[in-house]
Amino acid sequence: MAKTAFLLAATQSNSGKTTIAMGLMKAFCNMGLNVQPFKVGPDYIDPMYHTAATGRNSRNLDSFMLEEDTIRYLFEKNSNDADLSIVEGVMGLYDGQGGFSLKGSSAHIAQLLDLPVILVVNGNGMSLSVAALIKGFQDFSPETKIGGVILNQVKNDSGFIHLKEIIETNCKIPVYGYLPKNPQFALNDRHLGLYCSEEINDLDEKFERIAEALTEHCDLNRLREDMARVPHDASAPPLPSKIDGSVTIGYARDSAFNFYYRDSLDLLEELGATLIPFSPMKDKSLPPMDGVILGGGYPELYLEELSANKSFLRDLKEKLEQGLPCFAECGGLIYLGKTMTIHDKTHELTGFFPFDFTMTDRLQHFGYMEASIEAGTPLTTEGELSIRGHEFHYTKRIDTTDYPTSYRVTKKRRTKDVHWEEGYRKQNVLGGYPHFNFYSNPQCAKNLLLMAKAYHKERLDQK
Repeated sequence: MAKTAFLLAATQSNSGKTTIAMGLMKAFCNMGLNVQPFKVGPDYIDPMYHTAATGRNSRNLDSFMLEEDTIRYLFEKNSNDADLSIVEGVMGLYDGQGGFSLKGSSAHIAQLLDLPVILVVNGNGMSLSVAALIKGFQDFSPETKIGGVILNQVKNDSGFIHLKEIIETNCKIPVYGYLPKNPQFALNDRHLGLYCSEEINDLDEKFERIAEALTEHCDLNRLREDMARVPHDASAPPLPSKIDGSVTIGYARDSAFNFYYRDSLDLLEELGATLIPFSPMKDKSLPPMDGVILGGGYPELYLEELSANKSFLRDLKEKLEQGLPCFAECGGLIYLGKTMTIHDKTHELTGFFPFDFTMTDRLQHFGYMEASIEAGTPLTTEGELSIRGHEFHYTKRIDTTDYPTSYRVTKKRRTKDVHWEEGYRKQNVLGGYPHFNFYSNPQCAKNLLLMAKAYHKERLDQK
């Protein structure tokens, strides 16, 4: 049975792609359809908007962290019960890793999944030139199927009709509609990107306004019909066997900690974990669990609340010192340190690691990387393993503690690879700046569960 699926891309960043993606998702949901959202690349924040707009967990499709067969599998698996799937692209349509290759680009994902592309084009200040722009995108990669256009920043119907005729006459593809100029449609951003969805009080109203505008000014029924696609067969990648029994894994989930790949969490469940969220901001102690994940997020914005929750800090540190397995990424690593300084104010944190962190005014590490993790950590119980991920952070360590590292990191560059060491281990705890997708190396996910299972058994034996 044919279902609707397409990739929404743009000519460049800041073209209104995310705004239109949110609006389309909400508009199709308002038509009574089950909409499955996806995001190209490693971004955490756009998928939060997707999830808020559709009520379904958005998924990342990242061709650096994931093998092509894995991407196909995750797309078909998560689209299976949806009426319509929308993949939001990243940057410009052809912008890939390193800037000289299509790999990792929106076009790469569209080709990989056999998806047509709807191109978002800013129509402000152009006339016939808009056709030259779109024609260039069509001719640059004939393997990429550009199925149509949605215009952004168009003043009125007459301006749209003018641009529509130019595009359809010269480019031979349909223009499905436009989103009018309206400052109320804008999604604000900050140092790590857009604001998280839960931080915007009027988010539902904003989604509805954008959806109403697109419903009025776009032919959504035609778009849905034209983008019909028969689902493809995609077998699951090789995965480790499920653990015997079950373990409980807690993961920090509140305004300060919310950067997780949903497919990574699902993989933990498929391998035998029961997942429970908890809040370092609000909970007084950890719920009963056999292992803990401290993801990234914006802890620097909530240091007052995190530092003031002394009972939770004490309880977490005590349990980690008693052997509770823990994996921490970026903001989670900071939380396990002694202090964090921002705006000349220092806040005390868990103190499990003897580290002091500070916020800087520039990116410290940015981009994709691969980490080789030493044996014996929560992710590498049986031996050294490699896993792919990415970094994006403005914070850094400022203490002078000579602490051994657990990650050997490689960042691929066009001319010469860059290497460095980071990541830290203490007892059954592993923390570092990189964010990993467990589907990059599923054995890492299973190893975390195996260590949690051993911890669970040890506690039972002590009773």
